[in-house]
Amino acid sequence: MHRDFPRHLNSLTPLYEFAEAILETNNISAGARFPVHLAMEELFVNMVKYNPDVTTDIEVEMSVGQTNEVTVTLTDNGGVEFDVTAKRPVDIEAPLEERTPGGLGVHLIQNLVDSLQYRYKDGRGKVIFTKRSENEDV
Repeated sequence: MHRDFPRHLNSLTPLYEFAEAILETNNISAGARFPVHLAMEELFVNMVKYNPDVTTDIEVEMSVGQTNEVTVTLTDNGGVEFDVTAKRPVDIEAPLEERTPGGLGVHLIQNLVDSLQYRYKDGRGKVIFTKRSENEDV
């Protein structure tokens, strides 16, 4: 399924509802739903936050394969290049008062999803991630 979302934080609820409808229809396990929602939200918020002058919608595609693998693609038209697959130093052991803001969300995504890809060409950044789900009744 494909849907475009306005580049605004008010789009988070409709984004969640879009994803949840697909996940529920396909009986995706609760253990896979949380990472999918978290990754989608973090990526979407970053696209909004770090490209404040861009007004184009963010394209979201979501599909579920025959093996219950969820694939999500977020396309940022006009945003700056930001490779979410690049490893960044994040000290998750440091006390909160010693941590530098930023980077933790991308770190979480990198560790929660099963695959993560990034492509950038002609002002279009595309993030593709997959998450496998075990069969279970939801």
